[in-house]
Amino acid sequence: MRFTKGDRHGRSWPTVDLYTTAGRGDIKTMSPPALERLMTVAREKEWSAVGRPAWWGAHKDRVRSLWMVVFGPEGTTLLRCIVIAALDDGSGGSFTLDVHPADFDRLPDATPEELTMLAHAYLARFPPLELDLDQRE
Repeated sequence: MRFTKGDRHGRSWPTVDLYTTAGRGDIKTMSPPALERLMTVAREKEWSAVGRPAWWGAHKDRVRSLWMVVFGPEGTTLLRCIVIAALDDGSGGSFTLDVHPADFDRLPDATPEELTMLAHAYLARFPPLELDLDQRE
């Protein structure tokens, strides 16, 4: 993965090659109603990635935070995005959602505080490594 500086709408986001060459590095946040609207649009337009409506219906009242990143282009007019949902008990999950670039751009950029929350949630998911044999003694 390579990070290089880019400029997107007032904040300097890196480009991220993790998903697609010179991919957008923007990290957006949204409210639950905004996510519901984007999922409804995707479903009504019959796009491929429409989120996880059943999971959302069962968990939306417990959502603490939502983030979205671009995974890559979907055709010539859509962005395939990854939505990350954190629940009130620290659990959560991620899913894909196709979004029009203008809709993505209208979402607010994640603040430094929100990015710190996302980093801590992500880092907490790595399992601890077993002790080396000589450390077990």
